[in-house]
Amino acid sequence: MKATCDIIGRSVLGISLGIQTGVDDKIFPTLKSAISLLVTDWSPHQWGRLLNPFRHSRLASLNRQLRSQLQPLIEAQLQNHERNDGPKTVNGLAIRTYMKDYGSEGASDGTIDPEFLDVTIENLKIFLFAGHDTTASTLCFAYNYLCQHPDVLAKLRLEHDAVLGIDPSAATRRISEAPTLLNQLPYTTAIMKETLRLEPPIGSCREGSPTFFLRHPETGQQLPTDGFILFSASKAIHRNPKFWSEPDKFNPERWLELAVHKNAFRPFELGPRGCIGQELALTELRLLLAMTVRELEIVPAYKEKDEVLLGYQAYQAQMPGELTAHPSKGMPVMVRLRKVGNTKE
Repeated sequence: MKATCDIIGRSVLGISLGIQTGVDDKIFPTLKSAISLLVTDWSPHQWGRLLNPFRHSRLASLNRQLRSQLQPLIEAQLQNHERNDGPKTVNGLAIRTYMKDYGSEGASDGTIDPEFLDVTIENLKIFLFAGHDTTASTLCFAYNYLCQHPDVLAKLRLEHDAVLGIDPSAATRRISEAPTLLNQLPYTTAIMKETLRLEPPIGSCREGSPTFFLRHPETGQQLPTDGFILFSASKAIHRNPKFWSEPDKFNPERWLELAVHKNAFRPFELGPRGCIGQELALTELRLLLAMTVRELEIVPAYKEKDEVLLGYQAYQAQMPGELTAHPSKGMPVMVRLRKVGNTKE
């Protein structure tokens, strides 16, 4: 999770938030505390949190803290936008567009338009809130599938050798020099899409409408939606044999060989309400796999008695105070340097 937060910081602001290294020890804990209060359900173990009279005031306090931590970073970028000639960032592009439209009116006398600042801070919070956990959970499931399917892992490593060079320790430098190399990893992308197909981290809700009806697939009956919240059960769609051959099988090759049904793959949803960060998420996942799978062995460390679901001990579970589905029991792992024979690579 900390790695994905730092990547979001790089992509949006062009800076490291320092969350992995501990340079900044405030943003991540504040974010997680806010999420734990925001995400609740009506199960008995949540009643104390739901009925806590101080919950909303505590949430408001955490929101103010998060704003005070992020605002200086955004203000610095706004004030120095003319001197920023480094890589393009999400916020940098937004500032450029804003200054083009409003010019000196937007930042006269060193002041910053409070409305633009508010919108920028809220969008960064959304990126951190929605993007850090979903990507981290997907990466965990990918490691689990790769460990259980060594043939897929071997093909993945061969692709990385071919595109990034045979020296794994040089991958970071090569990607930094030529980031487009990440777009030349079709098998890596196939693995991530297959992981997202089997383990979509979250669904999507829509408000019903008097003019919108659902049609029963067998009877054709029109079902009203007005007054209801509609949930897109992406996991059910992703495992529906009508759309996928061997739907419960982990098979990245399906993304290289077969035409995928137009609307059957929806971990990020589709259309105008599709996830704005989906390309960032896939890039993060390709990057993290490229920097780890050839140097590390990441092996799930479940106990033999732990429950198996759909063939795996690392199945999706809803953790208390978390927005997205996580691997069961947090997916305990054993991490070691990769070895070939008796020699470390």
